[in-house]
Amino acid sequence: MPKKPSPTLIKKHRIYSVWEAGDALDVHRQTVMRWTKDKGLIADKTGRLWLIKGSDLKHFLGERKASGKCKLSPHHLYCFGCKSPQMPVGRIANYKHQSQTTGMLTGLCPCCGTRLNKAVRRSELEVIRAKIDVTVQQADPTLVPLEEPPLTVTLHQGAKPNAKTQVK
Repeated sequence: MPKKPSPTLIKKHRIYSVWEAGDALDVHRQTVMRWTKDKGLIADKTGRLWLIKGSDLKHFLGERKASGKCKLSPHHLYCFGCKSPQMPVGRIANYKHQSQTTGMLTGLCPCCGTRLNKAVRRSELEVIRAKIDVTVQQADPTLVPLEEPPLTVTLHQGAKPNAKTQVK
């Protein structure tokens, strides 16, 4: 999924044409025109050239950016199928370590059955366990070296020297 354009790229006291707004935000001019037709971006369409106030464009982009964010309570996980926070089925979730301080909490969505996800700190686990039964899984053993590599390397005493290195 492409990254949403940042409102910090727009100067609010400037007037932009569709072409200039597209260039400033690194999007196609048709995208800016679609925003004005369908998504609610305010533009002056009286002349041949559509003009957009920088303040209106900045406000529109700020609203789009804020609409994609969702604040989760400690016991909710995010469902990508429903696009909303959900409590896992049976209040059961798995926690898998990702680093020393963080891990991934996963469960199943009660509405659509897809996987729920949430990145959490290890310190937050006790607060989550108050409402959800969390099973802690071990880290993948292939990521952890089983033994230390040797610090010294011994060479074989009776090895034949290479033919190119022999002196005639």
